[in-house]
Amino acid sequence: MEVTKKLAEFVHETKLDDLPAEAIEKGKMCILDCLGCAVGGVPEDTSQMILDYIKQYGGKPQASIIGCDFKTDVNYAALANGTIAHALDYDDYHEETVIHATSTCLPAILAVAESRKLSGLELLRALILGVEVGIRLGLGFGRYHYELGWHSTATTGRFTAAAGVASLLNMSVDKIINAFGICGTQASGVRQVFGTMTKPLHAGKCAMDGVLSALLAEKGFTSSKEIIEGELGLFSVLTETPNEGIVLDGLGPKYHLLDICFKPYATCA
Repeated sequence: MEVTKKLAEFVHETKLDDLPAEAIEKGKMCILDCLGCAVGGVPEDTSQMILDYIKQYGGKPQASIIGCDFKTDVNYAALANGTIAHALDYDDYHEETVIHATSTCLPAILAVAESRKLSGLELLRALILGVEVGIRLGLGFGRYHYELGWHSTATTGRFTAAAGVASLLNMSVDKIINAFGICGTQASGVRQVFGTMTKPLHAGKCAMDGVLSALLAEKGFTSSKEIIEGELGLFSVLTETPNEGIVLDGLGPKYHLLDICFKPYATCA
Protein backbone atom coordinates (compact mmCIF):
# COMPACT_ATOMS: atom_id res chain seq x y z
CA MET A 1 0.00 0.00 0.00
CA GLU A 2 3.08 2.25 -0.07
CA VAL A 3 2.47 3.39 3.49
CA THR A 4 5.85 5.09 3.83
CA LYS A 5 5.46 7.00 0.57
CA LYS A 6 1.90 8.11 1.28
CA LEU A 7 2.83 9.45 4.71
CA ALA A 8 5.75 11.31 3.12
CA GLU A 9 3.43 12.79 0.50
CA PHE A 10 1.06 13.89 3.26
CA VAL A 11 3.86 15.73 5.07
CA HIS A 12 5.15 17.31 1.85
CA GLU A 13 1.81 18.39 0.39
CA THR A 14 -0.17 19.58 3.43
CA LYS A 15 -0.07 23.33 3.94
CA LEU A 16 -1.24 25.33 6.94
CA ASP A 17 -4.33 26.45 5.03
CA ASP A 18 -5.26 22.81 4.46
CA LEU A 19 -5.51 22.10 8.19
CA PRO A 20 -8.94 22.24 9.84
CA ALA A 21 -9.41 25.02 12.38
CA GLU A 22 -9.96 22.57 15.22
CA ALA A 23 -6.64 20.84 14.46
CA ILE A 24 -4.84 24.19 14.53
CA GLU A 25 -6.36 25.07 17.90
CA LYS A 26 -5.55 21.63 19.32
CA GLY A 27 -2.00 21.97 18.03
CA LYS A 28 -1.62 25.26 19.89
CA MET A 29 -2.87 23.62 23.08
CA CYS A 30 -0.43 20.74 22.62
CA ILE A 31 2.43 23.21 22.34
CA LEU A 32 1.38 25.15 25.44
CA ASP A 33 0.82 21.97 27.45
CA CYS A 34 4.21 20.53 26.48
CA LEU A 35 6.06 23.75 27.29
CA GLY A 36 4.37 23.88 30.69
CA CYS A 37 5.29 20.29 31.42
CA ALA A 38 8.87 21.01 30.39
CA VAL A 39 9.16 24.04 32.66
CA GLY A 40 7.90 21.90 35.52
CA GLY A 41 10.29 19.10 34.59
CA VAL A 42 13.51 21.12 34.60
CA PRO A 43 14.27 20.66 38.35
CA GLU A 44 13.90 16.87 38.17
CA ASP A 45 17.06 14.80 38.75
CA THR A 46 16.59 13.21 35.33
CA SER A 47 16.64 16.61 33.64
CA GLN A 48 19.54 17.93 35.68
CA MET A 49 21.71 14.94 34.78
CA ILE A 50 20.96 15.42 31.09
CA LEU A 51 21.80 19.12 31.42
CA ASP A 52 25.08 18.32 33.18
CA TYR A 53 25.94 15.88 30.39
CA ILE A 54 25.23 18.48 27.71
CA LYS A 55 27.24 21.16 29.51
CA GLN A 56 30.18 18.76 29.45
CA TYR A 57 29.84 17.43 25.90
CA GLY A 58 27.49 19.78 24.00
CA GLY A 59 28.28 21.51 20.74
CA LYS A 60 27.66 24.84 19.04
CA PRO A 61 25.12 27.23 20.65
CA GLN A 62 22.40 26.79 18.02
CA ALA A 63 19.22 26.22 20.03
CA SER A 64 17.80 26.91 23.49
CA ILE A 65 17.06 24.49 26.29
CA ILE A 66 13.80 25.21 28.10
CA GLY A 67 14.31 26.84 31.49
CA CYS A 68 18.05 27.22 31.03
CA ASP A 69 20.36 30.14 30.31
CA PHE A 70 22.61 28.41 27.77
CA LYS A 71 22.30 26.97 24.27
CA THR A 72 23.67 23.88 22.59
CA ASP A 73 23.57 22.29 19.15
CA VAL A 74 20.25 21.24 17.62
CA ASN A 75 20.74 17.54 18.41
CA TYR A 76 21.46 18.03 22.10
CA ALA A 77 18.75 20.69 22.44
CA ALA A 78 16.22 18.19 21.09
CA LEU A 79 17.55 15.52 23.44
CA ALA A 80 17.36 17.79 26.48
CA ASN A 81 13.96 19.29 25.77
CA GLY A 82 12.39 15.94 24.94
CA THR A 83 13.68 14.39 28.15
CA ILE A 84 12.67 17.41 30.21
CA ALA A 85 9.18 17.52 28.67
CA HIS A 86 8.53 13.88 29.64
CA ALA A 87 10.34 13.94 33.00
CA LEU A 88 7.16 14.39 35.05
CA ASP A 89 5.05 12.10 32.84
CA TYR A 90 2.56 14.97 32.76
CA ASP A 91 2.67 15.56 28.99
CA ASP A 92 -0.27 14.84 26.70
CA TYR A 93 -1.04 11.41 25.28
CA HIS A 94 -3.23 9.64 22.73
CA GLU A 95 -5.41 7.20 24.62
CA GLU A 96 -5.83 4.43 22.05
CA THR A 97 -2.11 4.12 21.28
CA VAL A 98 -0.76 5.43 24.63
CA ILE A 99 1.61 7.63 22.62
CA HIS A 100 3.09 10.85 24.04
CA ALA A 101 3.47 12.49 20.65
CA THR A 102 4.04 16.16 21.43
CA SER A 103 7.03 15.61 23.72
CA THR A 104 8.82 13.71 20.96
CA CYS A 105 7.96 16.13 18.15
CA LEU A 106 7.98 19.64 19.65
CA PRO A 107 11.57 19.51 21.04
CA ALA A 108 12.87 18.48 17.62
CA ILE A 109 11.10 21.18 15.66
CA LEU A 110 11.80 23.87 18.25
CA ALA A 111 15.53 23.25 17.92
CA VAL A 112 15.53 23.30 14.13
CA ALA A 113 13.12 26.23 13.85
CA GLU A 114 15.27 28.33 16.16
CA SER A 115 18.51 27.45 14.40
CA ARG A 116 17.01 28.15 10.96
CA LYS A 117 15.05 31.23 12.13
CA LEU A 118 11.70 29.83 11.00
CA SER A 119 8.28 31.17 11.98
CA GLY A 120 5.79 30.07 14.61
CA LEU A 121 3.26 29.25 11.91
CA GLU A 122 5.73 26.91 10.24
CA LEU A 123 6.37 25.30 13.61
CA LEU A 124 2.64 24.86 14.25
CA ARG A 125 2.09 23.11 10.94
CA ALA A 126 5.10 20.89 11.56
CA LEU A 127 3.82 19.91 15.00
CA ILE A 128 0.39 18.95 13.70
CA LEU A 129 1.75 16.90 10.81
CA GLY A 130 4.45 15.23 12.87
CA VAL A 131 2.06 14.22 15.63
CA GLU A 132 -0.44 12.91 13.08
CA VAL A 133 2.17 10.69 11.44
CA GLY A 134 3.22 9.24 14.79
CA ILE A 135 -0.29 8.48 15.98
CA ARG A 136 -1.24 6.86 12.69
CA LEU A 137 1.84 4.67 12.84
CA GLY A 138 0.91 3.70 16.39
CA LEU A 139 -2.59 2.74 15.27
CA GLY A 140 -1.00 0.62 12.57
CA PHE A 141 1.15 -1.21 15.12
CA GLY A 142 -1.94 -2.05 17.15
CA ARG A 143 -2.26 -2.87 20.83
CA TYR A 144 -0.15 -6.02 20.50
CA HIS A 145 2.91 -3.86 19.88
CA TYR A 146 2.59 -2.27 23.33
CA GLU A 147 1.63 -5.52 25.06
CA LEU A 148 4.71 -7.19 23.59
CA GLY A 149 6.83 -4.77 25.60
CA TRP A 150 7.60 -1.98 23.15
CA HIS A 151 7.22 1.59 24.38
CA SER A 152 5.03 2.95 21.60
CA THR A 153 6.06 6.53 22.34
CA ALA A 154 9.66 5.54 21.66
CA THR A 155 9.06 3.49 18.53
CA THR A 156 6.74 6.00 16.86
CA GLY A 157 8.27 9.16 18.33
CA ARG A 158 11.20 9.20 15.96
CA PHE A 159 8.68 9.47 13.14
CA THR A 160 6.83 12.38 14.77
CA ALA A 161 10.13 14.22 15.11
CA ALA A 162 11.45 13.38 11.64
CA ALA A 163 8.14 14.24 9.99
CA GLY A 164 7.95 17.52 11.89
CA VAL A 165 11.46 18.58 10.93
CA ALA A 166 10.86 17.50 7.32
CA SER A 167 7.76 19.68 7.24
CA LEU A 168 9.69 22.64 8.64
CA LEU A 169 12.33 22.29 5.95
CA ASN A 170 9.85 21.71 3.09
CA MET A 171 11.73 18.60 2.10
CA SER A 172 10.89 16.66 -1.07
CA VAL A 173 8.88 13.46 -0.88
CA ASP A 174 11.94 11.35 -1.66
CA LYS A 175 13.97 12.98 1.12
CA ILE A 176 11.13 12.55 3.60
CA ILE A 177 10.97 8.86 2.68
CA ASN A 178 14.69 8.61 3.38
CA ALA A 179 14.24 10.46 6.68
CA PHE A 180 11.60 7.90 7.64
CA GLY A 181 13.97 5.09 6.69
CA ILE A 182 16.78 6.56 8.77
CA CYS A 183 14.61 7.14 11.84
CA GLY A 184 12.76 3.85 11.41
CA THR A 185 15.87 1.74 11.72
CA GLN A 186 16.58 3.51 15.03
CA ALA A 187 13.07 2.85 16.40
CA SER A 188 13.41 1.19 19.79
CA GLY A 189 12.53 1.50 23.45
CA VAL A 190 11.08 -1.14 25.78
CA ARG A 191 8.73 -0.84 28.76
CA GLN A 192 11.17 -2.66 31.03
CA VAL A 193 12.66 0.76 31.83
CA PHE A 194 9.37 2.27 33.07
CA GLY A 195 9.78 3.80 36.50
CA THR A 196 13.38 4.83 35.82
CA MET A 197 15.08 7.88 34.35
CA THR A 198 15.32 6.07 31.03
CA LYS A 199 11.60 6.37 30.27
CA PRO A 200 11.80 10.16 29.73
CA LEU A 201 15.10 9.62 27.94
CA HIS A 202 13.06 7.77 25.31
CA ALA A 203 11.28 11.01 24.39
CA GLY A 204 14.55 12.90 24.24
CA LYS A 205 16.19 10.29 22.04
CA CYS A 206 13.19 10.33 19.70
CA ALA A 207 13.53 14.08 19.26
CA MET A 208 17.29 13.86 18.79
CA ASP A 209 17.12 10.97 16.32
CA GLY A 210 14.33 12.67 14.40
CA VAL A 211 16.50 15.75 13.94
CA LEU A 212 19.45 13.62 12.88
CA SER A 213 17.33 11.62 10.42
CA ALA A 214 15.77 14.63 8.73
CA LEU A 215 19.00 16.63 8.51
CA LEU A 216 20.89 13.67 7.06
CA ALA A 217 18.12 13.09 4.53
CA GLU A 218 18.23 16.78 3.63
CA LYS A 219 21.87 16.26 2.64
CA GLY A 220 20.98 13.27 0.44
CA PHE A 221 21.60 10.41 2.89
CA THR A 222 19.62 7.37 1.71
CA SER A 223 17.69 4.58 3.37
CA SER A 224 14.95 2.04 2.71
CA LYS A 225 11.95 3.29 0.75
CA GLU A 226 9.64 0.87 2.59
CA ILE A 227 10.75 1.12 6.20
CA ILE A 228 7.20 0.62 7.48
CA GLU A 229 5.60 -1.93 5.13
CA GLY A 230 8.67 -3.68 3.67
CA GLU A 231 9.31 -7.41 4.05
CA LEU A 232 11.73 -6.71 6.91
CA GLY A 233 10.22 -3.36 7.87
CA LEU A 234 8.68 -2.23 11.14
CA PHE A 235 5.30 -3.83 10.61
CA SER A 236 6.99 -7.19 10.12
CA VAL A 237 9.37 -6.85 13.03
CA LEU A 238 7.59 -4.94 15.79
CA THR A 239 4.06 -6.38 15.75
CA GLU A 240 2.10 -9.46 14.74
CA THR A 241 -1.06 -7.51 13.97
CA PRO A 242 -0.12 -4.69 11.57
CA ASN A 243 -2.92 -2.64 10.06
CA GLU A 244 -1.76 -0.69 7.01
CA GLY A 245 -5.28 0.43 6.19
CA ILE A 246 -5.84 2.33 9.44
CA VAL A 247 -2.61 4.28 8.92
CA LEU A 248 -3.91 5.74 5.68
CA ASP A 249 -7.64 5.86 6.44
CA GLY A 250 -8.85 9.45 6.07
CA LEU A 251 -5.29 10.74 5.74
CA GLY A 252 -5.64 14.47 5.14
CA PRO A 253 -9.23 15.22 6.14
CA LYS A 254 -9.13 13.23 9.42
CA TYR A 255 -6.84 14.22 12.29
CA HIS A 256 -6.23 11.87 15.19
CA LEU A 257 -4.46 14.77 16.88
CA LEU A 258 -7.94 15.82 17.99
CA ASP A 259 -8.11 12.74 20.24
CA ILE A 260 -5.07 13.76 22.28
CA CYS A 261 -5.78 14.04 26.01
CA PHE A 262 -4.35 16.52 28.51
CA LYS A 263 -3.65 15.10 31.95
CA PRO A 264 -5.11 16.32 35.23
CA TYR A 265 -2.55 14.15 37.04
CA ALA A 266 1.08 13.19 36.41
CA THR A 267 0.72 9.51 35.57
CA CYS A 268 1.23 7.33 32.51
CA ALA A 269 -2.28 7.83 31.10
